[in-house]
Amino acid sequence: MFRKIQMRLRQSGIADRATRAVGRPVEWVLQDADLPVETLPDFLEFFDREIGISPVWLCPMRLRTPATLYPIDRDRLYVSVGFWWPLRQRPGEAPDHHNRLIERVIAELGGHKPLYSTAHYTEEEFWRHYNGGTYRKLKETYDPGGRLPDLYDKCVKGR
Repeated sequence: MFRKIQMRLRQSGIADRATRAVGRPVEWVLQDADLPVETLPDFLEFFDREIGISPVWLCPMRLRTPATLYPIDRDRLYVSVGFWWPLRQRPGEAPDHHNRLIERVIAELGGHKPLYSTAHYTEEEFWRHYNGGTYRKLKETYDPGGRLPDLYDKCVKGR
């Protein structure tokens, strides 16, 4: 429900205009990260130091079947970390500063982001993380006319 409210506020621009008008622009951070359990302490230390959102939701997980487009190791224990909150933008920061920083650290620690959270990747980064070659083959097979938007357009551009 929070995501729906947040998306409506972002799409309308009302919240952003209001926070800018009073001199307090915010960056919405709404993400999940699936991290190998052994890198979780490093991520949480970074997250507490640089981002500071709490609470953080933790849920251990292991894939039951091999993943095609979501390349995490089936035989490895991961912890899904969820967090969301508006963070105050500092002068001179890019509008997606915190989100991009989080995405970079997730990748550095061998983690991956489920695509129901917001994504701020460039197109090149996105396809590198989400198995672009395999996706294109599947898209050609099941949507040869390109009638449906591709995964990048839906998950990053459409946020």
